Amino acid sequence: MKQVTLYKNFQIHGESFQREKNGAWVPQYTLTRQDTATEKLDFPSHQYQFNHTFPTEFEADEFALHMAQAWVDKS
Repeated sequence: MKQVTLYKNFQIHGESFQREKNGAWVPQYTLTRQDTATEKLDFPSHQYQFNHTFPTEFEADEFALHMAQAWVDKS
């Protein structure tokens, strides 16, 4: 799906992928903070790849999106 979602001043890039053709989908995301020029930040971006797999790209991307949002809410 490779979409970008805006959430609380972050861009969340869904980057789920398959390790092999016709294999399960591995959820992955990259977060990028939008206001890096105006604030001193410990992390301008954050990337995470999960150990879970899903049968479809949509399910993997949805899982990654929800987990990325949870990470933003905790930080």
